[in-house]
Amino acid sequence: MNTRTQEDATLLDVLIDGFEKNEIVDGFHWRDLPMPDEAAAVRKYEALSAEGRKWKGDPTSERAAGGCRMVAWSDMQILQAGQGIRVRVRAPWFTGWWHAEETWQGDVMGPVWDWCDELDRETGEVDR
Repeated sequence: MNTRTQEDATLLDVLIDGFEKNEIVDGFHWRDLPMPDEAAAVRKYEALSAEGRKWKGDPTSERAAGGCRMVAWSDMQILQAGQGIRVRVRAPWFTGWWHAEETWQGDVMGPVWDWCDELDRETGEVDR
C-alpha cells in the first residue's frame, strides 16, 4: 500500500481518498486534510491551489480574511482555516444513469476486470 503524508498529498489524493458517493452536503462532496499546524496548512493550501489552477485555470473567486483562505471555481473550492484544509467538489449527480437497469445489462465491467487481472499478472502487482 502506498501511503502519503499530509505534506505529500496531492489534490487528486485528497479528492479520492476514502471517497463515498453518498457524502454530499449543500451539493458538494468534500475531503478534509488536517495539517500538523497552521504554517503547514498554509503551505499545503498554496500547493493545492496551484494544482487546482493547473487543472482548471483561473479561479472564479478568491478570498482571504482573518486567516481564512478560499480559492474557488464553479465546481471546486479549496479552503484553509487554522490547521485545517477542506476541498469541496460539486456533486456530478450520476444517480440517474448509475442506477438505470440498462447501464448494467450484460457484463459491462467484466472486460475491465479481466484486463486489470492481466496487468497485475504482468507486473506482479496486486493491490486489491
